[in-house]
Amino acid sequence: MKVYHDPSVDYLSIDFSDEVESKSVYKDGIIVRYNKKGHVIGVDITDSLKLFASSDLMTLQEVCEFLNISESTMRRYIKAGKVKYSKEGKDYRFNKADILKLVA
Repeated sequence: MKVYHDPSVDYLSIDFSDEVESKSVYKDGIIVRYNKKGHVIGVDITDSLKLFASSDLMTLQEVCEFLNISESTMRRYIKAGKVKYSKEGKDYRFNKADILKLVA
């Protein structure tokens, strides 16, 4: 995985693989890039600091979808102390800024 941030234009790019992009979808400042088979190969975020600098919380499911990982993988990150979290009852909550640190 490669993470690139250009602070001059506040643009974050996360590449999951080096495959050739076949299609991309843009929504709310987030670009999801796909290969020919329809698999996600990367994510680009415009205004990334605004998106991640807030104190908004993400659920376990939202984080897994954003990172394109399984819940069991995320739970291993939690158990290994690789990411900060809080709990609301039995549910995990993650600060968006901490998730960005995880991928960086």
